[in-house]
Amino acid sequence: MGRIRLTAAALGTVALGMMAEVPEGYYTPLDGKSGAALEQAIKTLAEGHTRITYNTKTWPAFEKTDVRVVNGREVWWDMYSNKIVYTDGHDALNIEHSVANSWFGGQTQASGTPDAYADLFHLNPSDQEANGQKGNYPPGVVAEARLLDNGLFKVGTPVSGQGGGSASVFEPADEYKGDFARAYFYIFTAYPDARWQDKYAYVYGADGKLEPWAAELLLEWHRNDPVDSKELSRNEEIYKLQKNRNPFIDYPGLAEYVWGDKTGDAFEESSQPETVAADRPEAPVFTGTWMTGVNTYNHRWWDGYTQTIDYDTDCTLMVSIDGRDYYESEGVLMIDPAMDGAESHTYRAYTVSEKDGTSMRSSTATLTVTARDPNVTDWSAARWERVEEEGELDGLAGHYLLFSSNTLHVMSATQAKNGFMLDAGFTMENDNGEVVELPVEAAIVTFEPVDNSKYRLMVSDIYGSYKGSWSLADGNKMSLSQSTYTPAVPSLDGDGQFIYTFDGGRMLMFNKAQPRFTNYASNTNQGIPVYLYRFLDFNTGTGVETLPEETPWAVGVDGDSLIVPEGTVVYDLSGRRIEGKALGHGVYIVVGGGQSQKIVM
Repeated sequence: MGRIRLTAAALGTVALGMMAEVPEGYYTPLDGKSGAALEQAIKTLAEGHTRITYNTKTWPAFEKTDVRVVNGREVWWDMYSNKIVYTDGHDALNIEHSVANSWFGGQTQASGTPDAYADLFHLNPSDQEANGQKGNYPPGVVAEARLLDNGLFKVGTPVSGQGGGSASVFEPADEYKGDFARAYFYIFTAYPDARWQDKYAYVYGADGKLEPWAAELLLEWHRNDPVDSKELSRNEEIYKLQKNRNPFIDYPGLAEYVWGDKTGDAFEESSQPETVAADRPEAPVFTGTWMTGVNTYNHRWWDGYTQTIDYDTDCTLMVSIDGRDYYESEGVLMIDPAMDGAESHTYRAYTVSEKDGTSMRSSTATLTVTARDPNVTDWSAARWERVEEEGELDGLAGHYLLFSSNTLHVMSATQAKNGFMLDAGFTMENDNGEVVELPVEAAIVTFEPVDNSKYRLMVSDIYGSYKGSWSLADGNKMSLSQSTYTPAVPSLDGDGQFIYTFDGGRMLMFNKAQPRFTNYASNTNQGIPVYLYRFLDFNTGTGVETLPEETPWAVGVDGDSLIVPEGTVVYDLSGRRIEGKALGHGVYIVVGGGQSQKIVM
């Protein structure tokens, strides 16, 4: 199930105070070495490790290395976004190389470096969108997040002096900067002889050394974000699988001997302090709101109210409103009444604690409050239940929602430019399994019967504003059209999944690899069916409960025939009136009701 229940609990955390479990003698080969000899010794430690089969064994490995608990359920630990993906699947996630695989030629022996390609120390479950925007850009501090800023991960123009000539860089959140730096340190020392490509020159020079800007950046990230319990635990689990370790996690001070303040000094394991997890404080929680992601909350409001924030009172709470400067807060926010139905505000909060003279900052929690005007029908303020019996489809009167059958994300009323309906994200349900809160981007669906057991599917936003009807487009795409539509036959399969079939066997489905709603042929493995949810009543007891009396004017294109509104006439380009059935290829004009529409068959 991919919905968030009303009884949202705080995130579970890994154990505090965890220490590195370094096998006796493992790092003895590094003792007394410096410079090139030290780097060679680090490389030798990684040589001959067990290569985990990429993809087929990577996800089972991630089950041990990259899982955390949200609301009592295991989710993938994604350092690229705050989205929640449960571990009973990994839809919408990629296996991401933090060090871009194009830098070392990919996975084939002929042109790349297979061991580096499959090395778990720089592989992570990653949100597809963030992964796609990151591409093969180098790390850096983002001056302008022109490509991505999802609240955790940024991609865009680098600050002056960074990027090594790249137009863009990626910047993780503060709590993960050290994780990325130590992954980079490991890959650069474990694979100095890899088939490095030109793009690698962003961070590495011709002399086989980190460029000064890159060394400075990664050391800063490494120092400011010390090793935590997550990283220590991950190191241990990878050691069990690959039979090697990341030395920069076990001994963070090692990086100083290779790139930092102790370059040229001899490394001695006995002089290194024990690595104890430096865990950040818990992120604050916006009470009484709807958790839609990791440390991400939504709330609908109209009248003024008091918003409280739960946090560890041994820490200092810092709050920002609508992107303004952070200020110290006691955890009570006075939210003024909304001025209009389009009003929205964003509140961000984090906590800071001081430990042994070191300042540790929590992850940032984000609350978005969106106005809900009680004088305007808002279909998000309703109860919806799943349609599970074939007989419940009779007539298809009323209002409905469309959900992906795997993650139960609701379809958006927004169409992407390249022809499919976006995924609006999580809904909220009550203990009876009824949906009781929708994202403001959700689509409200209605069906109009046409002929031969077929229906027209119409899409509106949560305020009832008509956005268009579903119309088949080229390939696997759909479009929302104000003037045309493609009728289809609704049914339920034996599992209660909603099947909406167009002529030619194409069906309304959800692409789980690239989360979106579109149409596929029935024999495809790209899409999965969807669930249909029916409107029950409004939570507030207000709003309309019947279909609009007037259905928006549009022409149905059904194979070689047209389905036209009552009182309209069809003409060919010669001006001859025709029936609109069994038409050949050509252009036809439908006229009536003060409107006309050109149809290309």
